[in-house]
Amino acid sequence: MAEDATTEEEFDLALAAELQAALLPRECPHDCANTLAAARNRMCRSVGGDFYDFIRLNQDQHVLIIGDVVGHGVRASLLMAQIMGYLRSQAPELHRPVKLISSLNEMLLSLGDKLGSVMLCSVFYALIDSPSGTCFYVNGGHPKPILQNKLTGELAFMGPSGVLLGVEDFAPEELCHQLVPGERMVMYTDGLTEAPNKKGQRLGRDRLREIVSQFAESSPDELADAVFQAVDDFRDGAEMVDDETVVVVDRL
Repeated sequence: MAEDATTEEEFDLALAAELQAALLPRECPHDCANTLAAARNRMCRSVGGDFYDFIRLNQDQHVLIIGDVVGHGVRASLLMAQIMGYLRSQAPELHRPVKLISSLNEMLLSLGDKLGSVMLCSVFYALIDSPSGTCFYVNGGHPKPILQNKLTGELAFMGPSGVLLGVEDFAPEELCHQLVPGERMVMYTDGLTEAPNKKGQRLGRDRLREIVSQFAESSPDELADAVFQAVDDFRDGAEMVDDETVVVVDRL
């Protein structure tokens, strides 16, 4: 009986992993004018709490989302699925980053009240106008994306991190950045920067910046692969302790 129960549990986890993978885009859209993007994701367990999404609003505008549910395993994956479903169901509010993030925060607070727990999640939400390159964004407690001017090599972190969602009611801050041709935005979850090696050292933001700098001439797909490879090399056989996601967006 115990063996049958274990087999059933393994089957359930495998199915959950397949369903979760189906929620994430299989590839980045290739028909967004003046934009080229790539994404990579891997969970430290069968299922996890990292997520990303690309949502086309109209011919000229699209939304990029990356997020990280605090925690691991089945609980995080269920909340991740609910968040992605919620975001995709809010079509009228997708054009309004502040309103959308406020609504998501309210949903997490309400869910936490019902369950008697805190549902924490970080989210970076960007609305990009393809013709102009204007990027309206809200950061809800997520690691700051890296901005790279591929023509000059200049690197910078994008805006403040903001407030983690699911903690309290707050008024999100919407910011604006003008993406210029030759500029790259690299979004990621903290599973990458906090990846440990056998000595207990963390990869850190500075090393991630160096990786981005080294692959300035590479395509978004090549950089995304290089980031994961560099993290593996740094980890050098140490156990993976958190989900890892990277999204790379180039302004053409």
